[in-house]
Amino acid sequence: MIKIDRYLFSRNLVILFACFCFTSTTALAQNISVKGPVDSLTVGEVFNFSISIKNSIPAEKVLFPDSTAFVGDIDFLSSKHFKESSSKDSTEYSLQFFAIDNATIPPLPVRIVSNSDTTLIFTEPYNLYYKQTIASEDDEFKPLKQNYTFPRAIWPYLIGLLILAAIGFLIWSKYFKNQKTEETEPKIIPVFKNPLDELESILIKIKEQHTENPEKDFKWFYSELGDALRWYIEELYKIPALESTSREVLRYMDAFGVDVQLIKHTRIVLNEADMTKFAKFKPTLDESWNAYREGLAFLERAKTVDNMRIHRMKTDFENQFTNEEETNYAVG
Repeated sequence: MIKIDRYLFSRNLVILFACFCFTSTTALAQNISVKGPVDSLTVGEVFNFSISIKNSIPAEKVLFPDSTAFVGDIDFLSSKHFKESSSKDSTEYSLQFFAIDNATIPPLPVRIVSNSDTTLIFTEPYNLYYKQTIASEDDEFKPLKQNYTFPRAIWPYLIGLLILAAIGFLIWSKYFKNQKTEETEPKIIPVFKNPLDELESILIKIKEQHTENPEKDFKWFYSELGDALRWYIEELYKIPALESTSREVLRYMDAFGVDVQLIKHTRIVLNEADMTKFAKFKPTLDESWNAYREGLAFLERAKTVDNMRIHRMKTDFENQFTNEEETNYAVG
């Protein structure tokens, strides 16, 4: 009985050792690592991200993730493939950071082809940290200076006399002057101005001035381009875009259900405008024309998705004058 137990114990020990060796060999068959930026990133900053594979057994082919693997606030720009040997392979990506908060590159799939077999492994998630460059809205205000006490003057009386004179002029204009002009001059009905035509006209003027003097201050160019898109958004969607920060404009557009492509073009233009004005970003001439093309892409997309909204605006605009004429006719 004692001999049988020793035999069984020895056999189980050999089996456990063999399983451990097999598991260790399998786990170490592929070694995958990623490398990215350590410092925090600002909006629009370009950074490098690399994936390296080291195989214990030579591989026929390694298939790294393509541009479709990077979505959301991380934009794909380009990639370079480096194959050192049959057992060492790597790819370096050039990416651009557009998040307004901390972001994460999710696990990415890598396929290793060896002896007609394909092995699928994943990278570890990689955290990217957002660096804010614009002053926080919570900064404390400086204390106000004490009010200066002016000596007593007669200007309140003068203002009162001017107000009385203005009231008298308005009464005269309403009850006497307008009676004559209404008999001789036809009533002019305002014409509806299409916001798309207005935006296109503004973009053309920006292009002409930037073409005539391309070395002009880039802050002017980005400010005019960003304000053009802000004006259109405020005019069409009644969003206070001209008075809001870029982050607030994007949040308003998302909350109002604005088209996703319009939000994307707006985000690129406003982010580059903020970097130029506040982050001491010095764009090149080619980068400025790329931003202008984003503005044109915004215009073309708006022509497709905003036609019905503009048609309703025009109908409401014309109806208000029609209703005024009918009311005046009934009173007369």
